[in-house]
Amino acid sequence: MTLHEVIAQNKKRLRINNEQLSKATGVPKSTIDKITAGTTTDPKLSTLTALANYFGCTIDDLSDIQQKTPTPECEGWDSVDGRQLLADFASLPPVDRRKVVEYAALLAARGFAQQ
Repeated sequence: MTLHEVIAQNKKRLRINNEQLSKATGVPKSTIDKITAGTTTDPKLSTLTALANYFGCTIDDLSDIQQKTPTPECEGWDSVDGRQLLADFASLPPVDRRKVVEYAALLAARGFAQQ
């Protein structure tokens, strides 16, 4: 999902409009209007931080996971199964993605990481 799609999903979930979001976050309404229209795709870090804090997610949760290029450490993620797994992960709501990441970190800490 793109930034403006994630924001639209969260606004719908919370039943708020751009003006209410602006007042709650301190982000100018004109900035929120540009982001939700898709004309601003790379807002300031302070804007992303305010939005993430309000929605109860991380800045990464607001980003377009499917557009990111896998790093060398993610070898194998370009397979059909890997792409499907990433697509499934990206389709989860931000709170559920955070739970998956926390669980994976717990498993890695307990020695379940792939060798």
